[in-house]
Amino acid sequence: MKVQVDEVTPVKKSLTVEIPEEVVSKAFLQAYSDLNRQVRVPGFRQGKVPVSLLEKKYGPSVAEDIIRKLVPDYYEKAVEETGIFPVEFPAFDKIEAKKGSPLSFTATVEVKPAITLGDYEGIVLPQQAVQVSDEELNKSLAAQQEQHGQLQACSEGHEIVPHDFVIVNFEGFLEGKPVQDGKQEGYTIEVGSNTFPPPFESELEGKKKGDVLDISVPYPEDFQNKAIAGNTVTFHIEIQEVKEKVLPELDDEFAKDLGHETLNELTEKTRESLLKQAASKQEQEQRKVLIDKHIEKNPFEIPASLAARELETIMKSFPDQKMLSESSEKREAFMKELEPLARHRVAETLILGEIVEKEGIEVTDDEVERELGRIAEQRGTALKEIKQAFYQKEGALEGLKSQIKEHKALDLIYSKAKFEAVAEKETKGEKS
Repeated sequence: MKVQVDEVTPVKKSLTVEIPEEVVSKAFLQAYSDLNRQVRVPGFRQGKVPVSLLEKKYGPSVAEDIIRKLVPDYYEKAVEETGIFPVEFPAFDKIEAKKGSPLSFTATVEVKPAITLGDYEGIVLPQQAVQVSDEELNKSLAAQQEQHGQLQACSEGHEIVPHDFVIVNFEGFLEGKPVQDGKQEGYTIEVGSNTFPPPFESELEGKKKGDVLDISVPYPEDFQNKAIAGNTVTFHIEIQEVKEKVLPELDDEFAKDLGHETLNELTEKTRESLLKQAASKQEQEQRKVLIDKHIEKNPFEIPASLAARELETIMKSFPDQKMLSESSEKREAFMKELEPLARHRVAETLILGEIVEKEGIEVTDDEVERELGRIAEQRGTALKEIKQAFYQKEGALEGLKSQIKEHKALDLIYSKAKFEAVAEKETKGEKS
């Protein structure tokens, strides 16, 4: 086999491969021998048909079969021999198979870029003292109060105000006809939550239990329900109940309900939790800065196929898939906006992959088990089900191992970074 490698771009190679004549001839001989045993030709016994007749009748299809058989096999051999690292399926060209001649073909393929890593010791990252303000602490305690608040019925004659919880029966009408799926009974609305387009909720203010009213609500043109988008829907509403949320007192009794001895203990535990969250947030930001610096220090071309694949993955995670499928203009605009993110993610993966290879980072079975356990806990799913999903889906387990390796690579370079104390104002100034 002869192989010639030509560089189209730093991340695209062209392989010209020549399969030896003896290999091709042997393949033709075997193909016609197999064909002779299978076909029936009038005037000839099965297996005794002259090859010349078979060539005349089946030549093109035999040549196509040989190409399908030999080309992928010899492409893989050429890849192994040349040491290139394809990141997509190749585009084959200039293929011709003739009996008695070598078979040559050209395979053009994108490859992993050559990355020459610089030194990753001592990269400077900004670090500020982690603090929790009284405002943040009070806000967190208030959120815990809110979380444990109880809904209680308001007194008779109470007029609805913002943040009241109103239980209603309603039905929507468009041009006098009921809107599909527009009828609800016993529906709870927090007034002022903007669950409904205005003025639905504001019109409830000042009303009382037992009131009946009709409200006209104009829906925006881009509303997700196309049946009512751009139209005005009239809602017939019957107010069944009005409730308010009563918060527990922030005292020792409340603290005991949450498993603490005193309010002071709850306050200190809350402060510790907020400090941990702040430290974790700062570390995540530092890791992003670290990756950005490595990408900046080690420039390389991003293979278009990898960027396109990552962009498609990002697009699939977008919650409103229906909108993207219905509007090609919005989809194209969204893809253009997200393209830099996709390229950055690919660059990050390639950098970390290079570190994994350079440092010989491996993954143990225990690490895989722990990660599967973390995923199960995060999703609220049984570990057995998560394992089954990862082990049954092709490539899922290998993908998980790659992610673990990348995390370990990032842990490694983060451990080698140098942290420089900065004031809070300086850090904010860098972000602006």
